[in-house]
Amino acid sequence: MFPFQSALFKLRVLANALLYVAIFVGLTPLLCAQDTARTRVRPTRAESFFGVHFDFHAGVNNQNIGAQTTPEMVQTIIDTLKPDFIQIDCKGHPGWTSYKTQVGNMAPGVVADSLKVWREVTARNGVALYLHYSGVWDSAAVEKHPEWAALDKNGNRSHEKTSVFRGYRTGLLVPQLLEIANEYEVDGVWVDGECWATQIDYSEEAQNAFKEATRLTTVPHAPNEDGWLEWCDFHREAFRRYLRAYVADVHANAPNFQIASNWAFTDHMPEPVSAEVDFISGDYSPNNSVNAARYSARLMANQGFPWDLMAWSFGGQSGAWAQKTGVQLCREAACVLAMGGSFQGYITQEPDGSVNLEKLPGMTEASTFCRARQQWCKGSDGIPQIALFCPAATHYKLVSSGGESLFPMITWQRPILYRLLEQNYSVDILTDKALSERADEFPVIVFYRSGDWSPTLTAKIREYLRNGGAVVALGAESQQALSSTLAGVQPVETQQGDSDFKFDVYRVGRGTCLLLATPEDAEALADFNNAQGQEFEQSLREMIHRVLPRPIVQIKDTRPLDVSVRRTANGELAAHFVNVSGNHETAGIIESIEPVENVDVTLALETRPTSLRLEPSGLDLDFTWNDSNKTASTTIPKIPIYEILVVK
Repeated sequence: MFPFQSALFKLRVLANALLYVAIFVGLTPLLCAQDTARTRVRPTRAESFFGVHFDFHAGVNNQNIGAQTTPEMVQTIIDTLKPDFIQIDCKGHPGWTSYKTQVGNMAPGVVADSLKVWREVTARNGVALYLHYSGVWDSAAVEKHPEWAALDKNGNRSHEKTSVFRGYRTGLLVPQLLEIANEYEVDGVWVDGECWATQIDYSEEAQNAFKEATRLTTVPHAPNEDGWLEWCDFHREAFRRYLRAYVADVHANAPNFQIASNWAFTDHMPEPVSAEVDFISGDYSPNNSVNAARYSARLMANQGFPWDLMAWSFGGQSGAWAQKTGVQLCREAACVLAMGGSFQGYITQEPDGSVNLEKLPGMTEASTFCRARQQWCKGSDGIPQIALFCPAATHYKLVSSGGESLFPMITWQRPILYRLLEQNYSVDILTDKALSERADEFPVIVFYRSGDWSPTLTAKIREYLRNGGAVVALGAESQQALSSTLAGVQPVETQQGDSDFKFDVYRVGRGTCLLLATPEDAEALADFNNAQGQEFEQSLREMIHRVLPRPIVQIKDTRPLDVSVRRTANGELAAHFVNVSGNHETAGIIESIEPVENVDVTLALETRPTSLRLEPSGLDLDFTWNDSNKTASTTIPKIPIYEILVVK
């Protein structure tokens, strides 16, 4: 090499080095930004307020799964709905995954790993990602592993449901949940097809375990056979153990992975949370959604856990599904937000796993609606007024006597809640343990067709009455549960007249117990069991008024408004009003909701407020203060769907 060539070579090397340094320096901010985006902090489920759920239950006939799931599509969803979290399909009831699993049964039509796309874009935007995963219900698993299937009373293998006694948990469920937790780094899972899909199992493993646990020598096959309730309760406890076991297994290997079992510890399973789940959740009926949400929300709000409820974004009659309107979804959300819960909406994915963006408008309106109310709803606490007892033991007995169902949703107790709400009372629903711990907080406790109290609750209610509490007990079951408390106590008053719904008034210590027995007349009994009819409603109204003459919120003349009294996260008293007018039980798709106008409200307060402000309307209301009875009276001009009266 000639000297001048050597010098030229050295200059070129130096120039290239300087170029590489320049490029590196220029790219460093971009690279750092991308890395920051990948690790951007995402809200936990407890911190979340609004989310969206997608699923499509992939099967063997779905084609081109993942092909149309693009970063642009996911980004559009995030930009449009602005969710705290997104849930997407990963395995539905057919048991086939829509992502490229290495441990389970991948749908034959998967052509691209869309889960990676969802994770990358959500992480970059600071949006949490959860997966819809069908648990107990897994058709593919029992087809490939018949030894995992539950058996019916004739010994026939289920083609859908796994057994909680057999190998599914360790053979597929836990390994697959760990795969999505650790390989895909998703934030959590919403396990579907769980308590409500679990069936009575006549496998040898189940029968042997039952005999050992109960010392019974035979297994019943029908409700009229000895040991039937024990057989059903045995399966309920088996599901609890199964749930506790897999949640513990997953958390041991992925401690930050958040898990919920759909409808566990809610009004399908109204009992204390007994597994290390991270939140509780459920998807309420696509039709009659307002009534479903009213009950579920009031129970879940008192379970002491982060919770949310999911509305289906579509509905209709006779299977003629259509997308719900924005106002319809806003009202369904209102029923959840007014009890301090988080809301999510369900939009179906297309057969290839992509999302039809034309389905977003209704949920977009709901997103804006929720965010406008977030500061008064998120983190709020209920101010106790009326506690309605939810009797798990009674519920389980009722459903077991009718067949093989283990964890169905409570429907038989809903009407009494509706009657109380129709009278504009603020109502919370508490299970046995919750009421045993919190009875003293409530001015009034209502027991409706509810026996089988725990000894702890029986003792607590006796103490509660002696200390000045008020009990409204409806039905023979409640009467029997109170028998030891009322032993030797004579009524101080018996309501007069010919009504089938006369009640007795008892004084127990400083407290009051109003007792209405189950009527004997067939027509009256039907009204009682459905909490309906003019006479029943009139007696209920009088009973509640006697023991709660001064509710915190009182509306002049009853209006179609659900009332909940809460305290915001920053300590302000807030009265929530949800417009439940119109036909929301059977209407299907609701195009509009008539506003409730000129609502006269009286608030019982300790001191004169500085202002009454209607939110999110931002309207300061004129009010009058009565210093002698410590009440503020005002008129709310209009409640289109959901307004919050904040006391300053």
